[in-house]
Amino acid sequence: MLSLSNKKWCLAEPPAETVSLLEGGLKLPTAMATLLVNRGVTSEESAKDFIEADFARLHDPFLMNGMQQAVDRVIQALEQKEAITVFCDYDVDGVTSAAFLTHFFRDLNCPVKAYLPERQSEGYGLNSDAIRKIREGGAGLMITADCGITGVKEVTLANEIGLDVIVTDHHQVGEEGLPPAIAVLNPHRADCDYPYRFLSGVGLAFKLAIAVRNGLHSAGWSKERLPNLKRHLDLFALGTIADVAPLTGENHILTLHGLKMLSTTAKPGLVALKETAGIVGNVDARSVGFGLGPRLNAAGRLGRADSGLHLLTATNLKEAKALALELELTNTERKEIQEETVAEAESLFRSEIDVQKDRVIVLASEIFHPGVIGIAASRLVDKYHRPTVLIALEAGQGKGSGRSIPSFNLFKAFTDCGEHLVQFGGHAYAAGLTIKEDQVDAFRLAMNELGHRYLNEDDLIPEVRVDAVLSLEEINLSLYSRMALLEPFGAENPVPCFMSQAVKLQEVKLIGKEKTHVRFRTSQGKGRIEGVGFGFADVFESVDVATELFDIVYELNLNSWNGREKLEIKLVDLRLAGDVAPTRNSI
Repeated sequence: MLSLSNKKWCLAEPPAETVSLLEGGLKLPTAMATLLVNRGVTSEESAKDFIEADFARLHDPFLMNGMQQAVDRVIQALEQKEAITVFCDYDVDGVTSAAFLTHFFRDLNCPVKAYLPERQSEGYGLNSDAIRKIREGGAGLMITADCGITGVKEVTLANEIGLDVIVTDHHQVGEEGLPPAIAVLNPHRADCDYPYRFLSGVGLAFKLAIAVRNGLHSAGWSKERLPNLKRHLDLFALGTIADVAPLTGENHILTLHGLKMLSTTAKPGLVALKETAGIVGNVDARSVGFGLGPRLNAAGRLGRADSGLHLLTATNLKEAKALALELELTNTERKEIQEETVAEAESLFRSEIDVQKDRVIVLASEIFHPGVIGIAASRLVDKYHRPTVLIALEAGQGKGSGRSIPSFNLFKAFTDCGEHLVQFGGHAYAAGLTIKEDQVDAFRLAMNELGHRYLNEDDLIPEVRVDAVLSLEEINLSLYSRMALLEPFGAENPVPCFMSQAVKLQEVKLIGKEKTHVRFRTSQGKGRIEGVGFGFADVFESVDVATELFDIVYELNLNSWNGREKLEIKLVDLRLAGDVAPTRNSI
């Protein structure tokens, strides 16, 4: 039986003995121990590491293959006062990576420039014209940030014209193998045994910087001459969260401290960006994901990412505020273009897609904007729970972006359909492609053949993953405070989600400008708590709230208003009580 929102619930069922181990050894509530085990934290030591998030738990950067060679070459550049250029990708992770390294080299009084390709004319990654420009500009060393792993041809050219290259990139290694650089820093290298493989691009920039700092100290530089890298962790948090990197391991530690730095940052660009986004006080992962990140991403999506890079490296607040305002206007434009693209996708979906037959959505249009098709594809995945690829057509060529669901590996699917594509890249959940317009129909058929091969009807039903069952009486500020020790929440460390059974829903009120949301009070035995359900007005109106009992799935939320704090629940889903129990997933 599905929920009232037509979703299936999947209740985690972690091993009871592991939960008991953490519960007893660390004096944790059962719910808290369950949350840790659900996130793969299964020993007392790893639980302490996760909760304490101490810098001492970070791995030695020299464990990464190529790091010593990279450090030696950077120190050579510093000693010989060579000009360094950082070449970056145009998304938030790429821009923050370049900004991180720019601030680091400035701290060392090293001449540094950043090169950011223009999305429409230069495309993604390294290109030969840019390599020549950088060399002609006087650089002797180029460091890539969040790109370069597939640039075999371009790095070969750099070698021929006397430009040394260090590649830092967290994307998958291409079929041609590693580029012939001085060093290639990428935990996904087959010959790299670095213990944590999920660093973002800015994470690799941090690792390179800390290794160079250690190398300089070993070379006799005094501590006073060496940069304090902690104060640049604001950029680490921004890039890592915006790139939806897993907030586990090193990412969890550095993002936690980075958010603290971001809350008090003195960088003019970040001060101005927070101001335009209306963010005051403590900055959390949600503020980055929905406030700061989209504004920086908008610039790259519309081909103006240099504005974001200039903002993050600005040294003057007046200049920074002007750039932040420019980004705000660009973000507004991005929203309008995005809505046009989504509307066109919805129209094509209604006319071209048969939900009874098509298990993969592939749509192409000249109206689609290539900078926002990824976001639009995500919107369709959220609504229809099918892998979705949107292709922006222009002059017989198409640029596509896809998003997927857990049961369908998009990168593998693109690989299997490679005969129809000019090029492609990405990973299981998100990938991009280039295609000729006359191959779109064949590509659509091939993708749906794979969809029927790998997806069954059950895979096309959206899931709600539930961490644990709670009684309403168990909900209190103490539990919420313990949960906060697991922050920041994000990829692979989601906001905890609980279920309570057979509860009453009372005092239901429609709220919001369009009356699409609800506020209510729920009770179960002696437990009472208020709640809010965003977008649940239609669901509530379809049932008899006064006479029925419900099972509910929710997140806990601390509502702050006029200096007062009140714990409430944020509804995720609901169903009539007594329906079939949720699917249980072992951890």
